[in-house]
Amino acid sequence: MVTQYAADTEHWDAAVATGLVRVGVGVLLLTQRDMAIKFAGGSPSDRLLRGLFTFWGVRDLALGVGALAATRPSADVPKQITYQGVADTIDTAIVAGLVAQRRLTRVRGYGATAIAAGTALSGFAMAWRLRRA
Repeated sequence: MVTQYAADTEHWDAAVATGLVRVGVGVLLLTQRDMAIKFAGGSPSDRLLRGLFTFWGVRDLALGVGALAATRPSADVPKQITYQGVADTIDTAIVAGLVAQRRLTRVRGYGATAIAAGTALSGFAMAWRLRRA
């Protein structure tokens, strides 16, 4: 059974907003990868970080396109936003692990961890709110 969410303006707005942000972040991570790695406290010459940031860029593009596609009638916007929350939860654990391995500096790495955790929490809260609307 498919719930009709996307016809609702609040659901449509949430899908477009999160979709555009994800597409923008994905493009940024792919085109400015070295800058993003430095911002997170890592070394742009670290092959693991380069691969991981490239993966995150492609993944965020896919999540953004999925969220934008959820604007269609009978699409499940809260489910798409929950996917984003799950991805950000996994990112939180990965970034914390990179700090523990000293691939990211403590201050910047923990800052990136906090951003990922906050984004995950806000995604889950938004999905919960949209389901109740």
